[in-house]
Amino acid sequence: MTDVSIQNTGTGSKIINDLCAYLARIGMANVCLGWVKRNPQAEHFWHKNGFRETGVTYETENYTVIVAQRGL
Repeated sequence: MTDVSIQNTGTGSKIINDLCAYLARIGMANVCLGWVKRNPQAEHFWHKNGFRETGVTYETENYTVIVAQRGL
């Protein structure tokens, strides 16, 4: 997460894109992550940054985690 003062400035997306570029350079093929189901802000951010749901979810005591992946 980024501080609210820099949200919607592209900073978070730049961090993700720089990280993905680095991971590709060192030979990684994919990045996987998860967000809490019914969190539209997180879902929008990750979709905007090229992540797509894998169809896998994890149930916890308090919430469901949606697993997503982005190819590098």
